[in-house]
Amino acid sequence: MKKKLREVMEYLEYEELIKMKKDLSEGGVHLASLIDSKIKEETNKHMDHCCICSNEIEPYNVNNFTLVFGPADLRKKATFCAVDCLEYFLKNLKEMKAEAKTQ
Repeated sequence: MKKKLREVMEYLEYEELIKMKKDLSEGGVHLASLIDSKIKEETNKHMDHCCICSNEIEPYNVNNFTLVFGPADLRKKATFCAVDCLEYFLKNLKEMKAEAKTQ
């Protein structure tokens, strides 16, 4: 279950809030590091399974493909276990774009 920052703040202890405020007043190095590590963790989640067939991705296999797409401020990544899964994704993407243009 995903939470918004405002909702998470309700669960923090008073001492944690004081630590966060102090860190922010000193430049926010610890908080920035925590946020960076969480972003990296979320970014790497897409690499666990193929987004088409759900096969587990072998990290050192040269037949894996990762597609980065979307506008610059909202990039998305999709990982595929083989060329046929990538082709299937691109084919469906083209069809969705064509349908959107006709509407």
